[in-house]
Amino acid sequence: MSARGVTALLMAAACGGGRPDLPAVIEAHGRAVHRDSLASQVMVFNFTDYLAPTMARAFERAYGVRVVVDFYDHTDAMIAKLLAGGIGQYDVVIAADYAVSVLRERTVLEPLNQARLPNLANLDSLFRDLPFDPGNRYSVCYQWGTTGLGVRTDRIDAGRPLDTWRVVFDPAYGVGPFTMLDEPRETIGAALAYLGLSPNTIDTAELARAEALLRAQRTRILAYASATGGRDLLATGDALVAHGYSGDIVTARSEIPGVRYVIPREGSILWTDNMVIPVRAPSRYTAEVFINFVLDAHQGAALANYTRFATPNAAALPYVDSVLVADPAVYPPPDVRRRLTVLRDLGPAARLYDAVWTRVMAGGR
Repeated sequence: MSARGVTALLMAAACGGGRPDLPAVIEAHGRAVHRDSLASQVMVFNFTDYLAPTMARAFERAYGVRVVVDFYDHTDAMIAKLLAGGIGQYDVVIAADYAVSVLRERTVLEPLNQARLPNLANLDSLFRDLPFDPGNRYSVCYQWGTTGLGVRTDRIDAGRPLDTWRVVFDPAYGVGPFTMLDEPRETIGAALAYLGLSPNTIDTAELARAEALLRAQRTRILAYASATGGRDLLATGDALVAHGYSGDIVTARSEIPGVRYVIPREGSILWTDNMVIPVRAPSRYTAEVFINFVLDAHQGAALANYTRFATPNAAALPYVDSVLVADPAVYPPPDVRRRLTVLRDLGPAARLYDAVWTRVMAGGR
């Protein structure tokens, strides 16, 4: 749910058309691909900094197809753009778990032709047939991780627990400047978890308690930031605490040893991001070739090593950095995972969260 409007259009692979020396049938990444059926480019809608550049180059070398990436900062912006007419612009969209439910119910996703996805067999069984998409009819897991807090232990007095939402919600903690995600479900969910409530609640009294907590917090917050924005503020020291996603904070930790990633003891979010094909995609065939490519064992490892998020690709694990695989910040142990919640699509009740977020952002009642 990595680095989470559209900020840029990036030609991730080298410019130019497809390579004329490619054979008519390309045998690569576990399947045969008909060159004449491929488009000249595959259009991907993704979170910022969430695809390894080496993968884009490898895809073009193998198939003569450019990878063009358009970015969004948070899930609600992605959903809004697709539902406002953006579905015909993209071949592949990276969508959070609950977003798959929203898009599926709005009938804007193409069913996957699983016969064209032999590398689907590489997925760990835990990440197949997920509740929001039984049978993987519309989606394939891309990456997974958790939401927690990045803390600058080199700048914060360590004489108190830091693995708690109190760090950002209890003014008595006084840890210094902090950021929260500009992601309504995540940030409202954090407030609910701190209060001992479900991040999927639709109880209006419980949501009112979370709203009051967030409104009180607003007077002390440095910024509501994208995942990469909060990560960067943490790395520079402008923020001493950043609410963010596991891989982003682990990336910051690799640059600043004083950074630590914690999953609050009160509970937090376990999420998956998933590859889907929107209806009216410019090239469904090329989209399926791209998805199968990402599911290749070596490409799945390249993605995990670059993003520092956990891979759902069991075949990729032998090629993932062993330090990463052993890191509980990336692959939390079972006792921690039991405290995590998967966000659900709330259907019409999602408007309750929208209303809370609008009031918090406006500073009004």
